Amino acid sequence: MVPRAKQAWGTLVGWTLSTGWPVFTVVRGSEEDRLSNIPDVPDSVRADIKSRIVALMVVAPACSILIVAVLYLLLRPLIPNSIAIHVGPDGVGYGSPLLLIAVASGIAAVVFAIGGATTREFFKDGHWFQTQKSIAVGVMALGYGVIGVALATILSNLNVDPEAISGNSVGMGLLGFIFLFIVAASVYVVLFPKAGIEPMNTSYR
Repeated sequence: MVPRAKQAWGTLVGWTLSTGWPVFTVVRGSEEDRLSNIPDVPDSVRADIKSRIVALMVVAPACSILIVAVLYLLLRPLIPNSIAIHVGPDGVGYGSPLLLIAVASGIAAVVFAIGGATTREFFKDGHWFQTQKSIAVGVMALGYGVIGVALATILSNLNVDPEAISGNSVGMGLLGFIFLFIVAASVYVVLFPKAGIEPMNTSYR
């Protein structure tokens, strides 16, 4: 362990990814939390945090989309051919459940990709402060919110009489979005490395 890390009385968190990700370390020292480029991070710490980041940015999003697809395929016989997909001034709009699930999954995939790319750039540039962490958490949580819409839509339309379809599933989709957004944001806030405090610009002209 490098002397700097030995002297830190707080925690040391480092990570690296094999494709161009530099090693960053959050050191909770006597002054403030900060990001530093410290190359001599122990292999055990490096591997642990690498696994965590890969799980958060790749594995978990991919699994969430896969769960939606598998759940839809398993429960498709119990879902009507036409479901409520939106409610507006003209009443309830209906559409194909497959189309809704496919669109929701596609949007979630795009959001996850944007979140991963944005977070990678923050890490790569060495900017991991409270603002950057909030953006990364918010984007990833948005992707899970869209997944929540798909899951809630599937579950709220099980064994529904095709002649009695209402707009309730639209409301359930909204609740699913809010629920998974909050859950995902809470999880990512905890599992992402602690953000540093961005230094204030005290220079005056």
